[in-house]
Amino acid sequence: MGFFSNIFKKDDPLKTDGRRLYNKLMAQSRQTRFYGEGRFPDTYDGRVDVLTLHIAPVLTVLNTHGIDGEKLNQALFDEMKDDFEVALREEALSDAGVKKRITPMISLFYDRVRSYSKILHDGGDEAAMQVVLRESLPDGDSEFVTGLSEYVLGVQTDLTKLRLGQIALTDFSFPVI
Repeated sequence: MGFFSNIFKKDDPLKTDGRRLYNKLMAQSRQTRFYGEGRFPDTYDGRVDVLTLHIAPVLTVLNTHGIDGEKLNQALFDEMKDDFEVALREEALSDAGVKKRITPMISLFYDRVRSYSKILHDGGDEAAMQVVLRESLPDGDSEFVTGLSEYVLGVQTDLTKLRLGQIALTDFSFPVI
């Protein structure tokens, strides 16, 4: 029954919104301007770091939109986790291998999101954001880290001006970095 019900049922609007939001954040996080010398390495871990940097302000803002924001927050997280699992399976890992690799990835994601979100929630101290970014980019170019800090804080500032529906429909753009 589960197989056929998945084929014939309509998409859950919340899941659709989570997927749309995740895809926009993923596309932005893949911009080449985030990678290279003095920036994030263009590796799987580096890409996860940049994606996390984009997801953190969205999660922080969604948490201010009550229960509906929390539901979209969960749908966004679920979409990200599903994408991580697909990527790991494409590396021909078994179920046990996926579980073994995904647990530390999600843990690292939560640690980084917690660090970014605390700063964002507390009003967005640029110096504090730079300190946290230095943990991810110990060899990062100073200008890049400063610009990245301003960028992340700008993303959050712009999102706080939007209604939940605008965020769900990805009716926003990103500041220039």
